[in-house]
Amino acid sequence: MTLINRLDNTASVTYNGTTVSSNPVSTLLLLPPTVAKSVDRPTASIGDTLTYTVTVTNVSLSPISNLPFSDTIPEGALYLPDSFTLNGSPATPTITGSTLGYTIPNIPAAGIAILTFQVLVEGSAC
Repeated sequence: MTLINRLDNTASVTYNGTTVSSNPVSTLLLLPPTVAKSVDRPTASIGDTLTYTVTVTNVSLSPISNLPFSDTIPEGALYLPDSFTLNGSPATPTITGSTLGYTIPNIPAAGIAILTFQVLVEGSAC
């Protein structure tokens, strides 16, 4: 299925055998972004560091501003301070309980925002 992010339309009439077309009009569709998450290793031991990467893709032809992002740190892991980046630049998230939050300031039309952060695997008490 092809992604449609803009509707283009024209009208026409036929007058004395000649087709006369209107000016084209367009409507940009405000589409929700897509979100994909990955981790740098499929297995880990206590004491290892995991790096999570979240890619937010703006499939719309309009920019997105002030997009709230949140991620829950899994039980048995501890967020590593100063490890959060947006598009490779350091950024400062909020941390409330086990939830990491950040407002992505801008994702350009048909652009992406790449967020990364690290956690320390602590394990859990048995």
